[in-house]
This record gives sequence, structure tokens and C-alpha cells, in this order.
Amino acid sequence: MTPSPRCASWARAAVRELTAATGELLWLLVPGTCVACGLEAGGGLCRACLSRCAPPRGPACTRCGAPWTRTAAREGWCGRCLRFGRPFAFDAAVALWHYRRAARRLVHGFKYRGRREVLGPLGARLAGCARAAPLVADRRQLVVVPVPARAVSRRERGYDQARELARGVADALRIPLEVRALRRRRQPTAPQAGTPGERRRRQLRAGFRARRARVAGRRVLLVDDVVSTGATADAAARALRTAGARWVGVLALAS
Repeated sequence: MTPSPRCASWARAAVRELTAATGELLWLLVPGTCVACGLEAGGGLCRACLSRCAPPRGPACTRCGAPWTRTAAREGWCGRCLRFGRPFAFDAAVALWHYRRAARRLVHGFKYRGRREVLGPLGARLAGCARAAPLVADRRQLVVVPVPARAVSRRERGYDQARELARGVADALRIPLEVRALRRRRQPTAPQAGTPGERRRRQLRAGFRARRARVAGRRVLLVDDVVSTGATADAAARALRTAGARWVGVLALAS
């Protein structure tokens, strides 16, 4: 019996929906698929999506890594530094990619979809990018320190994404990784994504503590997945400086 055109149309729509749902499930669960688009890809990221992960355009601020604008250039500060309102505690910051489109989907993959396996390779890519070269040119007394995730986020994910990223950076550069050099204080803090800058700074004030024995007199490469306002990196760098670190550079996957 031949199905009616209406039934055939409904069946095709059902198949499309099932295929889309299956593709989404594979995206979430199968390591052999691209974390950004869901297509088959070795290493968790396909070449097409990698090509769409673009670095910040134009010259970048040597202090915080944000792209310069004409207005900010006239003031002598970049836009991010102007919005922050005071000098950052770190000496320099670099981001591999602009936090949008494919780069944003990739970050969401390992932060919210459990795609932990991409973090080591991404750390190695981050360590080898041209933008990072000035931060790692002098490796004497240089150590890698991840920005620790909040305890609740770490429990929900089952891992600390900045630590896994930092491990890839340290392995690629063949320098020490100090995962216990920096910790968050026990005081509760809300997730920082989307929080206005001034409020974020108040929340993060004294939110970190660094161990002097692990960073005093050393140069620290502080690693995080995303730098937005710079408030988290600033608070972490301030704690490292207080503990005796003589230089702090920030290396992030996206900004």
C-alpha cells in the first residue's frame, strides 16, 4: 500500500527530527565528533571549525590583550583597560581566539558538555601560538598556574577545565605545572559570566589565595579558558603578586 503524500511528508519530517536529535546526542557524547559542529573529527575539532576560530583583529593591547580601537588609542588605554578603571595586576595577557562563533561553541563544549578530551590538545595549541611567544620567550623560573574553577563547577563537570588546559600548556613548553599554587577562598562567589565589571571586581576581591612557597621569586604563566573583563585574571594575579611572584602573564584560549 502506497502511503499518502501527507503521511510521506510527516515521515520525512520525523526522520529529519530524529536525525537531528541523534546528531546532537553524538555531539554531546562521542569523542570522535567535532565539539563545535558535531561532525566526525579526530581530536575533537574539525579543520573547518579550527579555521573559523579567529584571533582578535588588528593590533592588541600589550597589557590586557584586547584589540585596540581608535577612541581608546587616543586615550592611551585600550577599551578593556579603560573599562576596568585601574592598571591590571598582571603584566601582560594574550588570547588565542576571539570569543565568538566557533570558538564560543568549542568553549561551551568542554565547559557544559563534558568534552574534556579536547583540553590537552588545545593547551598545546595555545602554548605554540605566535601571540604567546613573548610570554614564554624567557622560561627561566617560569611556572604554569591555572585559574582554579569554583568548587561547585568542578563538582558538576567532574574536572577543572583551566587545569586541564594548563597541563597541555606545561607539557608543550616542558615547564613545571603548579596546580596547588593558587586556590579560591571558601567564601561563596556566583558565576562570573555576564556579571557587570564593577560588581565582578567586588565579588572577586580577596577571592584567591596563593602559596608563597610555590610562586615566590618565580615568573608565573596564569592560564584560563576565557578572559572577558579581566577581573578574574586580575584578582588571581594580585594574589600571586602578594605571595611574591615577580611577573605574571595571562594566557587564555579566548577573549
